[in-house]
Amino acid sequence: MNRRTFLSGVCGGSIATGGCLGTGGSTPFVTNSSIEVTDRGCGSRKNTATLDYEKAATRLHIEGVLSGTTKCGGLNWSHAYNQESNRVILEILPTDDAQCPSCTRYYEYKGTATFREAPSVAVAFHSDPDVLADVGAVILSESGAEATP
Repeated sequence: MNRRTFLSGVCGGSIATGGCLGTGGSTPFVTNSSIEVTDRGCGSRKNTATLDYEKAATRLHIEGVLSGTTKCGGLNWSHAYNQESNRVILEILPTDDAQCPSCTRYYEYKGTATFREAPSVAVAFHSDPDVLADVGAVILSESGAEATP
Protein backbone atom coordinates (compact mmCIF):
# COMPACT_ATOMS: atom_id res chain seq x y z
CA MET A 1 0.00 0.00 0.00
CA ASN A 2 1.35 3.42 -0.93
CA ARG A 3 1.14 5.69 2.13
CA ARG A 4 2.11 9.33 2.34
CA THR A 5 1.91 11.42 5.46
CA PHE A 6 1.36 15.14 5.49
CA LEU A 7 1.82 16.92 8.79
CA SER A 8 1.10 20.46 9.80
CA GLY A 9 3.00 21.78 12.73
CA VAL A 10 4.61 24.94 13.75
CA CYS A 11 7.85 25.48 15.50
CA GLY A 12 9.15 28.75 16.81
CA GLY A 13 12.84 27.95 16.51
CA SER A 14 15.23 26.84 13.87
CA ILE A 15 14.88 23.58 12.00
CA ALA A 16 17.92 21.50 11.26
CA THR A 17 17.55 19.87 7.88
CA GLY A 18 19.78 19.12 4.95
CA GLY A 19 18.85 19.97 1.40
CA CYS A 20 18.09 23.04 -0.63
CA LEU A 21 16.57 26.26 0.61
CA GLY A 22 14.60 28.68 -1.52
CA THR A 23 12.36 31.66 -1.01
CA GLY A 24 9.17 31.70 -3.03
CA GLY A 25 10.80 29.99 -6.00
CA SER A 26 11.31 26.41 -7.06
CA THR A 27 13.36 23.88 -5.10
CA PRO A 28 14.26 20.46 -6.45
CA PHE A 29 10.93 19.32 -5.00
CA VAL A 30 8.58 22.33 -4.91
CA THR A 31 7.92 23.29 -8.54
CA ASN A 32 5.43 26.10 -7.92
CA SER A 33 3.97 27.92 -4.94
CA SER A 34 1.71 30.84 -4.17
CA ILE A 35 0.40 32.44 -1.01
CA GLU A 36 -2.33 35.06 -0.66
CA VAL A 37 -3.27 37.18 2.35
CA THR A 38 -7.08 37.03 2.65
CA ASP A 39 -7.39 39.25 5.74
CA ARG A 40 -5.06 41.15 8.06
CA GLY A 41 -5.36 43.52 10.95
CA CYS A 42 -4.34 44.52 14.44
CA GLY A 43 -4.96 42.18 17.33
CA SER A 44 -4.17 38.66 18.31
CA ARG A 45 -5.68 35.49 16.89
CA LYS A 46 -4.91 31.84 17.40
CA ASN A 47 -2.20 30.57 15.05
CA THR A 48 -3.66 27.83 12.87
CA ALA A 49 -2.80 25.86 9.75
CA THR A 50 -5.01 23.43 7.85
CA LEU A 51 -3.48 21.26 5.13
CA ASP A 52 -5.31 19.51 2.29
CA TYR A 53 -3.38 17.35 -0.18
CA GLU A 54 -4.61 16.96 -3.76
CA LYS A 55 -3.01 13.62 -4.66
CA ALA A 56 -3.75 13.60 -8.42
CA ALA A 57 -1.98 16.95 -8.89
CA THR A 58 0.66 16.48 -6.14
CA ARG A 59 -0.54 19.80 -4.75
CA LEU A 60 -0.77 20.89 -1.12
CA HIS A 61 -3.34 23.53 -0.15
CA ILE A 62 -2.91 25.36 3.15
CA GLU A 63 -5.14 27.86 4.94
CA GLY A 64 -4.36 29.43 8.26
CA VAL A 65 -3.68 32.35 10.53
CA LEU A 66 -0.25 33.74 11.37
CA SER A 67 -0.53 35.97 14.44
CA GLY A 68 1.75 37.68 16.91
CA THR A 69 4.04 39.65 14.60
CA THR A 70 4.69 43.38 14.45
CA LYS A 71 5.94 43.16 10.86
CA CYS A 72 3.90 44.87 8.15
CA GLY A 73 3.52 43.67 4.58
CA GLY A 74 2.58 40.39 2.98
CA LEU A 75 3.52 36.75 3.45
CA ASN A 76 5.87 34.48 1.55
CA TRP A 77 7.11 30.87 1.54
CA SER A 78 10.53 29.48 2.22
CA HIS A 79 11.14 25.86 1.16
CA ALA A 80 13.58 23.20 2.28
CA TYR A 81 13.90 19.63 0.99
CA ASN A 82 15.75 16.74 2.61
CA GLN A 83 16.41 14.11 -0.04
CA GLU A 84 17.47 11.41 2.42
CA SER A 85 14.16 11.53 4.34
CA ASN A 86 12.06 12.69 1.34
CA ARG A 87 10.73 15.54 3.52
CA VAL A 88 9.60 18.99 2.40
CA ILE A 89 9.44 21.86 4.90
CA LEU A 90 7.34 24.90 4.00
CA GLU A 91 7.85 27.99 6.15
CA ILE A 92 5.31 30.82 6.08
CA LEU A 93 6.83 34.16 7.05
CA PRO A 94 6.11 37.90 6.97
CA THR A 95 7.95 39.48 4.00
CA ASP A 96 8.41 43.06 5.22
CA ASP A 97 10.79 44.05 7.99
CA ALA A 98 9.02 47.35 8.67
CA GLN A 99 7.71 47.49 12.21
CA CYS A 100 4.15 48.46 13.14
CA PRO A 101 4.75 50.02 16.56
CA SER A 102 1.07 50.59 17.25
CA CYS A 103 -0.13 46.98 17.08
CA THR A 104 0.54 43.29 16.94
CA ARG A 105 -0.73 41.96 13.62
CA TYR A 106 -2.43 38.85 12.30
CA TYR A 107 -2.63 37.51 8.75
CA GLU A 108 -5.25 35.11 7.43
CA TYR A 109 -3.91 33.37 4.34
CA LYS A 110 -4.32 30.59 1.81
CA GLY A 111 -1.60 29.07 -0.28
CA THR A 112 -0.71 26.26 -2.64
CA ALA A 113 2.54 24.35 -3.17
CA THR A 114 2.95 21.95 -6.10
CA PHE A 115 5.50 19.14 -5.86
CA ARG A 116 7.42 17.42 -8.67
CA GLU A 117 6.34 14.18 -6.97
CA ALA A 118 4.68 13.43 -3.65
CA PRO A 119 7.10 13.64 -0.70
CA SER A 120 6.84 11.25 2.23
CA VAL A 121 6.27 14.14 4.63
CA ALA A 122 5.40 17.81 4.15
CA VAL A 123 5.60 20.08 7.18
CA ALA A 124 4.29 23.65 7.27
CA PHE A 125 5.10 26.15 10.00
CA HIS A 126 5.06 29.85 10.82
CA SER A 127 8.50 31.38 11.34
CA ASP A 128 7.89 34.40 13.50
CA PRO A 129 5.09 34.10 16.06
CA ASP A 130 3.89 31.64 18.65
CA VAL A 131 4.09 27.91 18.17
CA LEU A 132 1.03 26.19 16.72
CA ALA A 133 -0.34 23.88 19.38
CA ASP A 134 -2.32 21.63 17.05
CA VAL A 135 -0.62 19.05 14.84
CA GLY A 136 -2.63 17.18 12.24
CA ALA A 137 -1.88 14.70 9.49
CA VAL A 138 -3.39 13.58 6.23
CA ILE A 139 -2.48 9.98 5.48
CA LEU A 140 -2.76 8.99 1.82
CA SER A 141 -3.39 5.41 0.80
CA GLU A 142 -4.85 3.50 -2.13
CA SER A 143 -8.31 3.86 -0.55
CA GLY A 144 -8.05 7.68 -0.30
CA ALA A 145 -7.06 10.39 2.14
CA GLU A 146 -7.78 10.08 5.84
CA ALA A 147 -7.37 12.97 8.27
CA THR A 148 -5.97 12.29 11.72
CA PRO A 149 -5.69 14.57 14.78
